[in-house]
Amino acid sequence: MVRLSREIRFALVSPEELDQQTSDRDQKNSWAAWPNTCRIAPQLRLRAVVEGEPDEMTGYLCNVKLIDEALRRFVNQQLIPSLADCLLSQLPNAESVLQQALQFLENQSLDGATLISVSLSLSPFLSFNIDSGAPDMIQLTHQFEFSAAHRLHCDSMSAEENVATFGKCNNPAGHGHNYVVEVSVSRDVSKSGGGPTVVGAVELAGIVNRNVIDVLDHKHLNEDIAYFSDVNPSVENISAAIFGWLKSDIESAGCQLAEVKVFETPKTWASFRG
Repeated sequence: MVRLSREIRFALVSPEELDQQTSDRDQKNSWAAWPNTCRIAPQLRLRAVVEGEPDEMTGYLCNVKLIDEALRRFVNQQLIPSLADCLLSQLPNAESVLQQALQFLENQSLDGATLISVSLSLSPFLSFNIDSGAPDMIQLTHQFEFSAAHRLHCDSMSAEENVATFGKCNNPAGHGHNYVVEVSVSRDVSKSGGGPTVVGAVELAGIVNRNVIDVLDHKHLNEDIAYFSDVNPSVENISAAIFGWLKSDIESAGCQLAEVKVFETPKTWASFRG
């Protein structure tokens, strides 16, 4: 069984701008967003994941043009017209748009492929995901960052063993990283009350800032953080620690903590799931 992902990028333009751009250019799925605008307007990404068996001759699970067209139809024929008279403060939340997109795409022909999930990115740092089998369970992923120093070292190992295992990362003075933390929380939005909302962005940021960023930012993890006094601050252990520090407050906010992913560098990350 193979899964295939495809996304489109678009701006929330007015119906008039959409009509103008439709007549001006071909609707290709290039790197640039379409429709687009130079006005201050939300710039979004909408992604669908489908599943099935590839065609034996072509190797295609589904022609991606069909996914593009289905996503575009939702945006151009349903989403943008429905927001024609909305003020900025009246724009719908991402969760409700995602549920509408899932319902719309489930009725589109995709070469026999099965729709698995749909995701909506409000920015490179904030995204939402919904699975076709659980239309009320929505996952929010929010990205944060902090800077810290650490030294990879195990007291139970000899000096030679530490150097052999950790190399330059065993430097007694330590070294630093600009860590990126992705926190994913989920919620059955049918039970959230007051509309389909996972958790407020401000509320989530407050929980993460209080339990993680304010604790770790500009610190030497080995020397300043009690937890790491006897735990080697590897990226694996950092992700597990952050998950533990967040779990209680996330659950108190009515959500489930699905995953914490920590990027030590753009090439290296570790994640912890409950």
